[in-house]
Amino acid sequence: MRRAVTQVFWKVIFRRAAIALPFLAASLLCGAVPDNAAFDAVLDARARGGGFDYAGAGGQDRKRLAAYLANIGDADPSKMEPAERMAFYINAYNAAAIATVLDRYPVKSIRDIDGAFQRTKHRVGGEMLTLDAIENRLRVGQDARIHFAIVGASKSSPSLAPKAYTPGRIAEELDRQAKAFVGDSSKNRIDRGANRVVLSKIFLWNRPEFERDGDGSLRKEIAKFVADGRTASWLGVAKIEPEFLEYDWSLNQP
Repeated sequence: MRRAVTQVFWKVIFRRAAIALPFLAASLLCGAVPDNAAFDAVLDARARGGGFDYAGAGGQDRKRLAAYLANIGDADPSKMEPAERMAFYINAYNAAAIATVLDRYPVKSIRDIDGAFQRTKHRVGGEMLTLDAIENRLRVGQDARIHFAIVGASKSSPSLAPKAYTPGRIAEELDRQAKAFVGDSSKNRIDRGANRVVLSKIFLWNRPEFERDGDGSLRKEIAKFVADGRTASWLGVAKIEPEFLEYDWSLNQP
């Protein structure tokens, strides 16, 4: 009799545990870095040539993006390590910018969407944030390389990475983005022969951040990401003030 009672007792315990564990797991995962699988699937399908194929985005892409943004909204950045938080906010910015355009597509420019950067809010890490506010969260980390990774859905933006950013490789990924952006002649023109440096307005708008850790020279900071050694050396000592290109706000549609 006692054995039968004991067996019933443990069956009840196991049954209750089976019911409770999924909810416990969900609560524990709430603050974790969101799984990037849904966003990676969208990028794999639609990221092309540094841009995003808004015209080709279908219902499945939109559902995956919505699911990813829902996870972004439920996450708790306060429980993340610095590298996790940086990757989280970069991915949140890029996913939210894509969603902003898709919600109003077809448009010729994200600037055709009233308040796209300053007023349209997205649930990110339990807060309602605009794109500008997400960028400001990233600025707290004092790493100017974030500006090579966040993509404002425009042709003059940095190239959209074909995969979401990951905490374990964030430094490597940001360096790769920086070198690609600085070396893109459609966005930056560093001409040693002509003694001329013409840069993206991203450097102008965020100049204090790029000059924060150096000697106050924007040229020297940019030289770190120039592939050609002789050009990088020249850029570090050249006594010229950079010029800045006009920014092309048209969609980064491939």
